Amino acid sequence: MRYTAAILIALLLLPTALNQVIGEKAPKVAIISNEADMPTARFIGQILTNSSVEYKIMGPTDFKEALKGYEVILILGGPKAYDGVGNISSNYIPPQNATTLIQEPKTFLVSVFKGGRDIVVLAGHTRRETLEASAFFFKDRNLLGTTRLWMRAGYETALSNSSFAIYYVERYEYDKKKEIYQPYPWGTDEWRVLGLVEVNGTMLYNVTRTRTYMYLGVNYTTVEVNLLDHLGRPHFCRTVQFMDGKVNLSIEKCPEPGRSRPKEPLVFVAFKMESVGNRTTWKIGGKEIPRSIVHPVGKRYVKGTLVIRYALKYPDWKMAVPGFTVDYVNPAIPFEGVVVKVDNEIIDGEPVTQQVEKLYAFRP
Repeated sequence: MRYTAAILIALLLLPTALNQVIGEKAPKVAIISNEADMPTARFIGQILTNSSVEYKIMGPTDFKEALKGYEVILILGGPKAYDGVGNISSNYIPPQNATTLIQEPKTFLVSVFKGGRDIVVLAGHTRRETLEASAFFFKDRNLLGTTRLWMRAGYETALSNSSFAIYYVERYEYDKKKEIYQPYPWGTDEWRVLGLVEVNGTMLYNVTRTRTYMYLGVNYTTVEVNLLDHLGRPHFCRTVQFMDGKVNLSIEKCPEPGRSRPKEPLVFVAFKMESVGNRTTWKIGGKEIPRSIVHPVGKRYVKGTLVIRYALKYPDWKMAVPGFTVDYVNPAIPFEGVVVKVDNEIIDGEPVTQQVEKLYAFRP
């Protein structure tokens, strides 16, 4: 395995007892649902029960009550949802996404409002996609990580003792002569399960992420060691950075983005679109991008479905940061399910690719 020495050094620093535990009381969760989406509400309820998170399923008329007594509110259904749910969820869905959700089949939206409460809209073109959006939210650490449910709620992992995913990373740099952005090799991003670890009587997956790249002639390698339980929740995290093989930085702390409170309300959006019939592309910044791709991985070909991610200000729905991410995902891929990830900046009003990660090899 590449970078074995760096990984071994990080592993030697594993704890003999857990010092990053899920000890703080979990937030109370309200699930706002009509009768039509009640199967999805019960599905979410089972996830929360497995995570020992207190919840209550409530009707749309109870929304004001939920705002007073619950830290996290999950709303099931889009702008056309029955029994008044749509009137509530529409307040937290970007208008352009609301229209697309109604018009485009096989789409779903996850919209996370961060203000005094965490209000999460899980909505699909049909009830089937609403259920799919709910599973996606609990499995996606980027979305779950913006809420108070981070490190509290989790989804049953599908990892084995030898799961791995390896990505090649390209950066884009402006070529002044050609007046275009050109890709160049940057490094690798490698996720691996290195087996189960027993710490203080608790069995945890040892999930290690190794990122490496060259910059100005210096080899940078960052090793993240995460001890995860069967629901994918981190109990211990350590990050060790190496410069030319020497330890430059060591941090023993799990990220806690769910606790942060923005100065102004923000909405984090993930919108999934899949190819249906002749609807095979979607226009972003004047460019047509595929809704689904078939990506070669060794001798296999892996399908990826488009997920667009970005952050908006609330309530004017302007971009909170000058960029967005285009992911192609497949749940068969271990860890985050990413097949291809494209990070983009908005420069002079135009989207410009900054970095691309492409799956090179994997084992579920």
